[in-house]
Amino acid sequence: MLQHYVFIKYQDNVPGAHINSFIEKMQALRHSIVEIKALHIGRDELKENRSWDLILDMQFDSLEDLRHYQSHPEHQAAMAFNSPHVADVGAIDFHK
Repeated sequence: MLQHYVFIKYQDNVPGAHINSFIEKMQALRHSIVEIKALHIGRDELKENRSWDLILDMQFDSLEDLRHYQSHPEHQAAMAFNSPHVADVGAIDFHK
């Protein structure tokens, strides 16, 4: 099982409605991209300087499945929707 974490830091003053829409778009991917085995999304509550705003916690059976997800047109559309509002992104991937 491949664990895939993505950390997102938004630009200042991004409306909460945008973040909620992005979360909805990501959750919808579970129904259209069969390679996604698990998807959990969390929003930061502490809002400290070291905090990231959002985490995507995902699982895939393999690296190939992750690559398929990343290149899927619906994932690309969700990224295009979100990217203009993102200040920074971090990721880590590892096998469990």
